[in-house]
Amino acid sequence: MDIPGAQAKSRSGSQAEIKRRELAQHASFFLKQHSAYDMIPVSFRLIILDTKLLVTKALSALVQNGVESAPMYDSTENCYAGMLTTTDLVNLIQYYYTNFSYTEAIEDLGQTQLENYKELLLRFKSRQTNTLCANPLDTIYEVSRRLLATDYSALALVDEDTDTGGDVIVSMLSIYRILNFMAANIDDKKRLKQHSLYDLDIGTYGDLITSTMDVPVIDIIRMFVDNNISVVPILDENGVVLNVFAESDIILLAREGMLDELDTPVSEALALRPDDYPGVHTCKQNDTLYSVLDTIRKTQVQRLIVVDDDIRPVGVVALSDVLRALII
Repeated sequence: MDIPGAQAKSRSGSQAEIKRRELAQHASFFLKQHSAYDMIPVSFRLIILDTKLLVTKALSALVQNGVESAPMYDSTENCYAGMLTTTDLVNLIQYYYTNFSYTEAIEDLGQTQLENYKELLLRFKSRQTNTLCANPLDTIYEVSRRLLATDYSALALVDEDTDTGGDVIVSMLSIYRILNFMAANIDDKKRLKQHSLYDLDIGTYGDLITSTMDVPVIDIIRMFVDNNISVVPILDENGVVLNVFAESDIILLAREGMLDELDTPVSEALALRPDDYPGVHTCKQNDTLYSVLDTIRKTQVQRLIVVDDDIRPVGVVALSDVLRALII
């Protein structure tokens, strides 16, 4: 026997799926029309780390320049050697905090060159060096698919030196820049306004890892490593979102020379942020994809916390979640 309600629900679900696919086809077509080269700025700063550098000096370069990742270059083999990231720093902190004193950690890292970094990373849950790269002439669609096949948020654009045959690191390309480029340049923005996060099933929901202001920073770092996440929402006693603690906050701690004070409560660590820090940004499941992309473009935020009407967290939307919904 046919059930009218079930048939209506099925038709509604099918129509929603058709609209989702049409949106992804439109966005994918746009990304296929542009190469990674189109996204290289006219003027930009690129930090490249020689693999002969000591790990301590390389991490110091990240910290002092306020960047979350930098490509490594093997000047002996003239080749791209992977990426040093904030996530690697977090794993290093967790490993050494658990097994050594701060002084022992500095001494050990002060004797290790980046070229031996792969062996060092093997101590951390089989984590491997990010060697992901693309050619500047690859389409943004190809680059996006490559990024989404991993848990990395950026890759290096690497070309060939026609004289030597060696690698030339041209630039870096991140998911943030891809979404920013799309939000600014895609022509049919009406489609983006027709779909909500709920419609597109964008985000991670349920069983969120959260914390409070009085928790020590080292406990947050353990949450990052144990759960393979890069942000933890910070709540008040009523479960309302007050802030977030992200991997980028570790850079601020390192800049202040506080890596030997990881028992510091989160509240003190968050106070180190500069006045222009983008802060925490929230959204709701019924927000449109257009409004989310607009927020990302205007605030340079790396993720949004999805909240209910009482501003309690129900999910997290990462930039990769948004890009994945726009790719076929």
